[in-house]
Amino acid sequence: MHGAISALLYQLHDSHTVFIPPKRKIKAVYGFKAKPFANNIFVYELDKDGPAAKAGLQLGDQIVGVNNLNAARENYFDMMRYLTVLDPRAELGVEVSQNGSIRVVKVPATAIPQPPQYFFSFIETGRDSDEQERFYDFKNYHDGIQYLRLRTFSMPSTEIVGMMRPLKDARAVILDLRGNGGGRSSTTVDLMGQFVREPFEMATSVSRKKSESVRVKPLSPHITSPLYILIDSASASASEMFARSMQIHKRAVVIGDRSSGRVNSARFFWQPIGSWEGVEFGTEIAVSRVVMENGEELEGHGVTPDEFCIPSPADLRTEKDPCLDRALAMARAAKN
Repeated sequence: MHGAISALLYQLHDSHTVFIPPKRKIKAVYGFKAKPFANNIFVYELDKDGPAAKAGLQLGDQIVGVNNLNAARENYFDMMRYLTVLDPRAELGVEVSQNGSIRVVKVPATAIPQPPQYFFSFIETGRDSDEQERFYDFKNYHDGIQYLRLRTFSMPSTEIVGMMRPLKDARAVILDLRGNGGGRSSTTVDLMGQFVREPFEMATSVSRKKSESVRVKPLSPHITSPLYILIDSASASASEMFARSMQIHKRAVVIGDRSSGRVNSARFFWQPIGSWEGVEFGTEIAVSRVVMENGEELEGHGVTPDEFCIPSPADLRTEKDPCLDRALAMARAAKN
């Protein structure tokens, strides 16, 4: 039934209109992550002792289908959400392209009991394993270059003060938004305010009844050093708006893959059931479209980087990060 409801909403072809089902008592874990790199799907993360690794899936494998469904850049994330979250399968038949032929890797699901949760937390997002991670990570390269990986904009704006403190004296900043699915508009605007000198209208949110400006104003501490932003096919929503706005104002160099093009504004509509232990489900519904200050819409198009950088299967197999290496090289050249 979860799959049927979601399929109905999927026909609207709107990135921010989706069904959010109640959380299951048991979660299906398959032990691998894959995503589009340019127009191909590759495995980029593998649990060492997980079911996928034991079944023979390898880092850098190109996935062309799963359970007889064709895997493409345009449908991969929705397809995997259906097969692993909405209607999880006991086994995934992962079709891997290898030397012109197709081999099928049978990946069994490992059933993991979910801890009891209540009311508003009792929903299934498909990203629950990521919720235990920090909002962001730092790395100091000791030559004046600060690296900041921001996993989400779904965090309070109050986190920004501590997040910006190590960047104040940086000679160059690398902001990694790869895999960042977006979040709060207020957090996005406040973070952007740390990198600009003048106030400006970043975008307009256009709904049926009204249009509202999304305005950015400079905030302290003000980061003036060169900025390099990493994006990929999983960068979505607020992360796309941030990268494109910095690109429009020539405040940053954007490096990586074209972003996902999922940028509409949405609201959540919850429907709790139960008088004591509430079971929460609902729908995220797009309520407005976002028009950037230059008149373009990113929905369905995404952000085109200034410099394309696509890791190869060999890079993924050896766990190299050529895009971060490229950003570091550009940052070192800029500060010298």
